[in-house]
Amino acid sequence: MGARTQNILSLVKIAMLIVFCCALFGPHHVLAKPVLAEAQGGFGFIKALGVSLISIFFTYGGYQNTINFGADIRQPARNMPRAIFAGIGIVIALYLTINFAYYSVLGFENVQHSKLLAAELAGSFFGPMGYTLASLAIFISVLGFINTSLMSNPRIYYAMAEDNILPLVFKKLNEKTMTQEFGLSFFVALMLISLVLLGTFEKIVNYVMFIDSLSLVSAAATIFIFRKRANADGQSGNKEIFKLRFYPWVPLLFMLVLLIVMFNVLISDTQSALYGCIIFLAGYPLYRLLRKVVAQ
Repeated sequence: MGARTQNILSLVKIAMLIVFCCALFGPHHVLAKPVLAEAQGGFGFIKALGVSLISIFFTYGGYQNTINFGADIRQPARNMPRAIFAGIGIVIALYLTINFAYYSVLGFENVQHSKLLAAELAGSFFGPMGYTLASLAIFISVLGFINTSLMSNPRIYYAMAEDNILPLVFKKLNEKTMTQEFGLSFFVALMLISLVLLGTFEKIVNYVMFIDSLSLVSAAATIFIFRKRANADGQSGNKEIFKLRFYPWVPLLFMLVLLIVMFNVLISDTQSALYGCIIFLAGYPLYRLLRKVVAQ
């Protein structure tokens, strides 16, 4: 049911974005003249670019959650990479097209100062009804994000309960629906608490991007440890280690880009970054404590 819901929400969202992009061909379309920004110097440009990358990386994020569905995917070694590349390809195409539509229809100055770009773009094509359609599109987009989060994140709790890191209640399933009732409730409670504490959408994005990037950098760094161990085992006949082209440059580049995003969050929203650091660092002593308590 969750997968069907996600497919429907995603298709509706993609269709609505394509409709919004049709504003390029509408009667109100007037190609904006290029506007040259005032020179800010090398560091000013880099800083502005870095801050803009925070939201851009949030737009392209989500691919990492696919690993949580590995046990439910038919032929995951073949289908998971296809799903990731196809999904990111669709996002890139839609993201670039809709941003080109913003610039072309609304003009550089409006794009620079507007806080409701999608609504204004839809309004230029559909009139007053466009603002309602934009609200509907955003609502559907948020529903899709929440549905994905509810499907993927509680599975981490299940795996941790299997490893005796979390209490067994996180592993308990409803006999009728086969869903993690306690795990889902716990995750929803965490989301609501985060919304109350962070308050604004910008702070939520900054917090999520910082702690996600920090977590992904840490997770990516483990590949060096695991491959070193696997190579040591390989000398005794273990051949299960997978091949990775351009190793170690690919994971190093991945980690470097995420570190840049973290730095940009740190300089643009220090408070959200500090919250992320505190929560991340608190994870290790909490892990050790839970490991000792649950094991007993």
